[in-house]
Amino acid sequence: MMNVSERGRRRKRTAPPAAAGSATQRVVMDEEVDGTSQNDVQPQVPPIQPQLVAAVTEQVLKALAGEEKKGTKRSKPQKGSKRKQRRTPSSGSSGAEIPWVGTIHGPISNYCAKAIPSCLNETASKLLEASVTYNTQQSYKTAMSVFQNFYRKVFHTRPEFPTEVAQVICFVSWLHKEGKSHNTINTYVAGLSYYHRLNGFTDPTQFFIIKKLIKGAQQLSGTPDIRLPITPQILRKIVHAVKNTISEKFNRLLLRAMFTLSFFAFLRVGEITAKSPRNIKNVIQMENLKLDKPLTNPKYMTLTLRHFKHNASCRPVCLQIATQKCKSICPVRAMVKYIEARGSAQGPLFTFDNCNPISQAYFTSELKNVVLYTGLDPKLYRSHSFRIGAASYAFHSKVSEEKIRLMGRWNSNAVKRYFRIPVFDTIEVSPTSQTD
Repeated sequence: MMNVSERGRRRKRTAPPAAAGSATQRVVMDEEVDGTSQNDVQPQVPPIQPQLVAAVTEQVLKALAGEEKKGTKRSKPQKGSKRKQRRTPSSGSSGAEIPWVGTIHGPISNYCAKAIPSCLNETASKLLEASVTYNTQQSYKTAMSVFQNFYRKVFHTRPEFPTEVAQVICFVSWLHKEGKSHNTINTYVAGLSYYHRLNGFTDPTQFFIIKKLIKGAQQLSGTPDIRLPITPQILRKIVHAVKNTISEKFNRLLLRAMFTLSFFAFLRVGEITAKSPRNIKNVIQMENLKLDKPLTNPKYMTLTLRHFKHNASCRPVCLQIATQKCKSICPVRAMVKYIEARGSAQGPLFTFDNCNPISQAYFTSELKNVVLYTGLDPKLYRSHSFRIGAASYAFHSKVSEEKIRLMGRWNSNAVKRYFRIPVFDTIEVSPTSQTD
């Protein structure tokens, strides 16, 4: 009669070897690589040699590739083995490839586009396209183009993915040496990060050293934000200047509505203008505006913003803009006059009289002309100055920072960069005062 411990030892000795790619074999591989077993526990485990990892990985991948071939017969278990081998799932059967650590970069992409049916592939592409704005997509494409250009110049070859951390360090350093701003470097690194995550690779840009390099580029940036806010007083000047810089009546009504709404709705230039006639997806549409009745003398209007920067939740934001006492800068009155001339046809809210959307180049050019006419420097007052001015005016009006962030649709403390705080601009000195 054998006791329980002897039967356990015999079963352990007669256990059959597992099939390629099974969990049992992975444990054996780990024991061989580490040089330890479950019974021999060492206080310190020596580091895994990359050559051994590469060799083991190559063997496993070959085993997986053999299973994926059609008509491949299952390997027969060794004699004395009662356990059936498990068939490793392949990309053809389950629609996904088995992730496996092949290098220090992380797992191989765990999905295969070829395994997705064509009818669902088109829907998946639409969903993916809708998750990122058009401008962001273009920025990421530019980032990858710049990265490939950098790789050819520095390493004299084409880049391979996933990218190593050392190569990202070189990329950030090269961009800074080329005189790129902190914002540009941050955008290009974000594009490289997006490409890696989209393809299922470990993101090399998330390492601590990469974040510190970008932070260093920000600290060494020699180009501070010199844009000045368009205050209500400056807004009144440029609205009056439109009649002297624009000859067409329709365009005068158009620009007055655009200038006033840009200020009171904290608008970005990309929300009211298009870079090209086809790129109107993120532009405010006619259906997004609702005027209070009666239309001849509305008390407010409601603007619904559906596509804007940092809108990860895809939830629309509704802004209720009231009629202002100063008629010359009232966005509601300016919008009523513009809509009377434009009509109620669907499409972008701001269009020319031929229904073509307003281009960003036209808006910035006409803003430059009115700024010059009022005697101001167009280098300091740009399209983003409306947004900066709205944030600064709200801050001086004692509006809470949280409300300003919601009105301007900021998702972080970046709104603080737009608070332009005047210093001692209202101090009055008595003529009888004396100095020490």
